[in-house]
Amino acid sequence: MTNPNLRPESIPDGARRPGAAPRQGGRPRLLAGVLALGCFAGVIGVWWLSVANPTGQAMEQAAFAGSLIGARFVSDHARSLLHIVSLPAAIGLVLVVLVGALWRGSRRRALWAATAVVAINLSTQVLKYLVLWRPDYGLSQRFGGMNTLPSGHTAMAASAAVALILVTRPQWRSGAAGAGALLAAAMGYSTLVCQWHRPGDVIAALLLATAWGSLAVAGGAWADEEETTAEPARTQQASTLLGPATGQPLPPQAALPQAPSPRRRMPGRALGQRTPGAAILLGLGILAGAAALVLAVLNWQGVMAAGGAPTPATIQALGRTGTFIAYAAGAVGTVAVACTGMGALALLTPREAGQGGALTRPYAG
Repeated sequence: MTNPNLRPESIPDGARRPGAAPRQGGRPRLLAGVLALGCFAGVIGVWWLSVANPTGQAMEQAAFAGSLIGARFVSDHARSLLHIVSLPAAIGLVLVVLVGALWRGSRRRALWAATAVVAINLSTQVLKYLVLWRPDYGLSQRFGGMNTLPSGHTAMAASAAVALILVTRPQWRSGAAGAGALLAAAMGYSTLVCQWHRPGDVIAALLLATAWGSLAVAGGAWADEEETTAEPARTQQASTLLGPATGQPLPPQAALPQAPSPRRRMPGRALGQRTPGAAILLGLGILAGAAALVLAVLNWQGVMAAGGAPTPATIQALGRTGTFIAYAAGAVGTVAVACTGMGALALLTPREAGQGGALTRPYAG
């Protein structure tokens, strides 16, 4: 029985369980901040390796040429997908996210999701046209020498994926991450096969979207889950360590663990339950990343063996096999970053304080 006049905050520090923390929301937010910083740094790193570096431009141009191989089988579907994603579609996305989240009574998630969508797409345009640039090494004639990193179409699709993850309840978050990764990867691949963008443009957009989604989590998009998961554990500690009516600490013998009471799941409150789906998605992303790294190394070796200069002659010397390897590296890398980013974002779901599974509560009476 719990003292009705007892508040968890009144538990003396010495009476708390060893290692027990009154709040469990700090660690996911800290990890989200670290992930955001890493992804922002990754955007700059991708730009430096694939755009500012002459060898990187040659590798990207090889992938650009390799995208023509077999393009006739998928280009029609890819172009249809590309034409769907536009500025009106992005505005409609923000409205759908807001209405959906508000309808389910989560104004905080709706606000953070809409903010993330706007931030992702706005920062994409600012980086592309105002911050980053493309040095002219003789391989930029197709786009008039302008910078194309990050990809705007990929950023729009990735922002939709991030918004879906942010507004989805914890028990469905892994599924949302999988659907979002599929949408973002499909959009990124479509821009590759239609020669709208190079692999670095797509990967940078995916990293940028993951960064802003992580910042939303670090800023408190899921703060309601942290608050709900922390309070039951603190109340349980109070009722165990203090007397039922007096509020005084119990003798050591009386504070021994008691048999657990029958428990029931709170509907829609499986907070912190990290279902295997997000971990599997993250694992697939890591495996795809390893494969993409191997293909990228083969691409680099081929470019260097052909002279390493960012010239059309180097691309021609690679031949059909070399350019296809470069293209495959970009395509697999796109899948890797999409799966890894969305899976990691879903895994930032706060854990339940003191429990490993879904949030539960004892039966009343």
